[in-house]
Amino acid sequence: MKTKMLLLTLLLAVIVSSCIVKSLHPFYKAKDVIFKKELIGTWLDQESNKWTIKQTVHHAGGPIPGNPADSLQNNYSVSYTDKDGTSKFVVHLFQLNHQLYVDFYPDDVNVPDLTAFHLVKAHSIAKIGISEDSLSIKWFNEAWLADLLKNNKIRISHETIHKKYQDDSYILTASTDELQKFLIKYGNDPNAFVDNPGAKNKDEIMCFYLKRVQQ
Repeated sequence: MKTKMLLLTLLLAVIVSSCIVKSLHPFYKAKDVIFKKELIGTWLDQESNKWTIKQTVHHAGGPIPGNPADSLQNNYSVSYTDKDGTSKFVVHLFQLNHQLYVDFYPDDVNVPDLTAFHLVKAHSIAKIGISEDSLSIKWFNEAWLADLLKNNKIRISHETIHKKYQDDSYILTASTDELQKFLIKYGNDPNAFVDNPGAKNKDEIMCFYLKRVQQ
């Protein structure tokens, strides 16, 4: 019984930061997805971390870079590199209620197989601002969501992950339809997408400002 409980607990582990809103289901629908070539390139954020954004290439047998049979997809392959290593994501840019968002989903997780079997990937959502040589990425604030949930100010399908020495974390279990209704209602709330460029702790940084690296 203890082993079963441990496995169930591990299944709730999510391989993204605990300070951003996470969801088991995507925030976008196919009809909402758009593609902007302005995102493609190499970027540095305010912490001098490297972001590499490419258009996803997919083949029936898996990605084969440079193969003429490959087809370009309407999404992005994003690599984020800091002093701790590289994180890889599949990212969809989409428009909802006249707002631009990006849905991040972990792509390549470099952990031992047995560990990987017990991890559940999750989607996260951020607002994005795009100009010729700069990007801003502001993640949905979990602390703001937690306050609303604890005070019964909103209703959305979710699970609470209780932690012994940290604040509780939340995973949204709502359908994409429900998630989009939530975004439409709260997407313009000034507290939902926090701009905190002065954050010193990496886990508290929820807003990244990217500058294009000139080739």
